[in-house]
Amino acid sequence: MDDILTTKEAAEYLKVGEAYIRQLVRLKKLRGYGEGRRGGYRILKEDIVKYIDDKLKSSLL
Repeated sequence: MDDILTTKEAAEYLKVGEAYIRQLVRLKKLRGYGEGRRGGYRILKEDIVKYIDDKLKSSLL
């Protein structure tokens, strides 16, 4: 299950804060699903890669 990351793991992967990851998920810029009562998300690594690719493409336009 290395392809599913917690909010903290996703933040470390992107080198950003956990609050930013939660914001991206809430704004539907990054796909994720809620897990547990404390507001943590689970995010597929492939969705993070897609998010990075989309950011790179938009910055090159």
